Amino acid sequence: MRFQDFQVNLETGEVWKAGIRLKLQDQPFKVLAALLQRPGQIVTREELRQLIWPEESFGDFDHAINLAIAKLRATLGDSADVPHLIETFPRRGYRFIGELESREPGPPAAPRTRFKSATPWLLMGVAMAAICALGFWRHARIPSKTALPRIEVVPLAGLNAFESEAAFSFDGNNVAFANHSRESVGIYVTTVGSERSVRLTSDFFDCCPKWSPDGRQVAFSRLTNGAADIFVVPASGGTEHRLSAWPPNGHQISAMPRWRAIVRCFDWSPDGKSMALVASQEDKTHAWIALLSLTDSTTRPLTTPNEPNVDYAPAFSPDGSAMAFIRGTAAGVSEDLYLVPVVGGTPKRLTFDNAPIVTPPSWTPDGRDLVFSSTRGGSLSLWRVSVRGESPQPVPGVGEDSFMPSVSRKGRQLIYQHLSGGQTNLWRLNLSDERKAQSEHAIVIGVSARPHFSPDGQRIAFESNRLGYTEIWACDSEGSNCGKLTSLKGIAGAARWSPDGRYIAFEYRPAEHTEVYLLDTKTNLPRLVTTLPGADNGGPNWSRDGEWIYFYSDRGGSFQIWKTPISEGTPQRVTKNGGVFAAESADGRFLYFSKFEVPGVWKMPLNGGNEARVLDQPAGDDWWNWSLSQNGIYFFDPPRGEIKPAIKFLDFATGKTTLVAVEDTPVPSSGLAVSPDGKSILYTRLVPNTSRIMLMKNFQ
Repeated sequence: MRFQDFQVNLETGEVWKAGIRLKLQDQPFKVLAALLQRPGQIVTREELRQLIWPEESFGDFDHAINLAIAKLRATLGDSADVPHLIETFPRRGYRFIGELESREPGPPAAPRTRFKSATPWLLMGVAMAAICALGFWRHARIPSKTALPRIEVVPLAGLNAFESEAAFSFDGNNVAFANHSRESVGIYVTTVGSERSVRLTSDFFDCCPKWSPDGRQVAFSRLTNGAADIFVVPASGGTEHRLSAWPPNGHQISAMPRWRAIVRCFDWSPDGKSMALVASQEDKTHAWIALLSLTDSTTRPLTTPNEPNVDYAPAFSPDGSAMAFIRGTAAGVSEDLYLVPVVGGTPKRLTFDNAPIVTPPSWTPDGRDLVFSSTRGGSLSLWRVSVRGESPQPVPGVGEDSFMPSVSRKGRQLIYQHLSGGQTNLWRLNLSDERKAQSEHAIVIGVSARPHFSPDGQRIAFESNRLGYTEIWACDSEGSNCGKLTSLKGIAGAARWSPDGRYIAFEYRPAEHTEVYLLDTKTNLPRLVTTLPGADNGGPNWSRDGEWIYFYSDRGGSFQIWKTPISEGTPQRVTKNGGVFAAESADGRFLYFSKFEVPGVWKMPLNGGNEARVLDQPAGDDWWNWSLSQNGIYFFDPPRGEIKPAIKFLDFATGKTTLVAVEDTPVPSSGLAVSPDGKSILYTRLVPNTSRIMLMKNFQ
């Protein structure tokens, strides 16, 4: 039986996905078989008990069936919250809701042929050919290569949670990983092949575990008051203690940009004497790799990137002589792999994709290759590149939405993090007035982010990767008549309509730097806007008269707001103390803007003058989460003491902030837009996904 990429053999008990055999135990397979034979129908829990355990009496049958369903979902990549294969009916049973394909017939039988009158010459020719072939085989045959073991991919732990950031121990027998589900947060350790995981810590902000070379301890990063301190805990459980305060100079990292999550990633040297960490300047826009000595607590910089580059995600080679790391730009998504000797020297560039890598790379045991995640092929997946600088190749047997690889140094194993079920959808919130929501949230468009209304309110422009690459799309305001406007096969976003609705300004990264483009909505042809060469330029927005485009640029090392004329002209600098996104007020008196390194919104007179802070939210790297209306600012801000983000309104007339609505999920938005008539708000909501650590056996 076939569905999606899966093939199930009910007779042999085998499950395959995309040609790879998956490991599924007997009881979960029986559950799957029962559901597949009655697609679209509810199979009750009692029926499953009679089918799987007919002769036994379970005191805890509910736990047994729940465990079987959890293992089945983990293997199929399904989610109980957002199911696409197995639907749960609480206290009743389960139903298969996937689409089964029709069974394919076997290969047709070969037609029979009969020799009615084979001539002696024909028979002699056949005989001579056979003799020649036999002689050639006996005297010139080449020994065949031993067949490689079949790749097998199975879930590692099956906690039915958000497993992430896994790392092999040096002997390849154990795995440490983080769990970010609020019911069971912390660092865990599991033995490969075991179904039991040991919980070592219980803090939501613990991440990025690494094993000590002797396998006795697990180090991890804990975010506390903006500092990412390094702690260690016995691998078998016990008392944790702080190994090092980081950053040692007291700089805060909570306001770091998009790469703030992996900036906490570190690595333990094979000899156990040092750690590779990420150090940053106080402005948080530059970072480099530093080596921390565990004997005397001294540090030394290993890399010295030029502005505006940042270095992070270090990984020691197996022999400890070299360091692989990611070099990118603080503004965006241009990332590539580099290699540098641990004794110091000029880094060698290994990839030239200018595409997101997302997480640290992992070395193969022989030190010849690096396995890394990248969107270089469109969707996020795993790739492999030689340190000699050859072209990267995809890792066979790994699907999309896979990242954070770790290769065992023994045993030919690979683990990685796989996401399933999650996506950002565009939602609408109708307003009775500026301060009050009128109707419940209603979905408008799926798989979208950073929306913006057209001037007449009839169309919505947004970014979406629903077809692999992130492109600019547009739909009617109700979500119909959607179409892709760009086909750049890269990362395009931050779309903004011109005041007359003729053009859409957006940012796109054609090479190493982000640039600003204009899209003619009549021809769908984009053109490059004059900005500042050799720098990241993005976050476009229009002046009210449509004659200028505001944009950010890191020219000179810090992010500032600039503006450039639509016609030919020279860009002009607008801010002096930082800025990444700007919007003119409806009355044409002020320019409101956010900054990269500091949360909040500022304003300054358009005709010149000093800036003043008007809001302390949102965070600087979430500049798309606020929007100007006629009389105020809508913005996202989590309520104090809670984790769910709230939509709030700042009234210019009174200076007071009002709570408009509280979101249902604890995930921040990826965009906020107000309709021209002020009657509705668009924002993005993340559909919760599941994250599993997957184990690939017989990795070559």
